[in-house]
Order: sequence, then C-alpha cells, then structure tokens
Amino acid sequence: MKSKERVLLHKGMDRVKRGEFQEAIEFFDQVLEMNLKNADAWNNKGVALYQMGKAEGALTSYDEALKIDSENMEALRNRAFVLRAMERFEEALEAYEEIVTGEPEASDFRNLAAVLVGMGLLEEALGALMEAAHLEPSIAVEREIEALRRLMMEIAVRAQFGGFLPGEGEGSGRTD
Repeated sequence: MKSKERVLLHKGMDRVKRGEFQEAIEFFDQVLEMNLKNADAWNNKGVALYQMGKAEGALTSYDEALKIDSENMEALRNRAFVLRAMERFEEALEAYEEIVTGEPEASDFRNLAAVLVGMGLLEEALGALMEAAHLEPSIAVEREIEALRRLMMEIAVRAQFGGFLPGEGEGSGRTD
C-alpha cells in the first residue's frame, strides 16, 4: 500500500473512532479512487456504513474486501456480525462456520452460539459455547453456558407440561 493510501486510511479510521462516519467514508473513498483493490479501505468503509445504519451498504463493502482478500478475517467477522444483527441467521451461520474452521478466537464461538440460539439450535449453541470456554475460560462464558442450560431445561419442562410450568396456566389457581 502506498504511503498516501495509508495516511488516508488512517485518517478514515480515526474518524470512525470519533463517530464521524460520513467524513470517514470520504477518506475511504479517496483511498478507493487511488486503488480499488484496497481491502482495508473496503472493510473500514463497511464499518462506517454500518454505524450509519446502512447495513446493506456495509455488507457490499465487506463483500468487496473479501473478493480482494478472501482470507481477510476482519472483513469476514464484520460481515458475519452484520448478518447476525439483521437476523439473517443462515448467512451468518455460514460466515461463522468459515471463521471457526481457521484460527478461531473464543469470541468467534460465542458469536456462533448467538446465531445458533437465534435459529433455535440450542444444543449446537451449547457446543459452541463449550468450545469458547475451552479456548478462553472465563466467568462470562461460564454464565452464558449456565443460562443456556437453564433455558434448555425450561423448554424441556414446558414441553412436558404442555407449555406451562407446574403451577402455571389454565386452572392453576394462580392470578399473577
């Protein structure tokens, strides 16, 4: 990357940090005018667009970054995050599965678990959280595992009692 591209890219990244997203995009566009093959400019433009509420534009930018550099994990993680936020779980699942086949971080498995929960695949989500705990044991992951186990237990109990927990529902005598 040429030094002028690098300077403009860093100016844009600085604007993102300051919350000045439109100005950031202007810097990234200047980089892209010089070099359409700058994956970092596309990726960071996607970040700014997402922060401006332009999720589809962000996805387009991440896709451009990935066309240039298919192993750009930052762009792939950003793309997966936006897909998850848009509740496009099938596409997010594909992205997270690609991420975790490489050199995943614990947060990748936690994000994968969130997608799986969104899809109702709780046992698979629990497995992803267990992988996160294996990579990076933490109290936060342990709490997520326990919360998911409680949810799974509640669902199982409700299924056994026709959707109601004992003492709930029609004819239970409860008035709360």
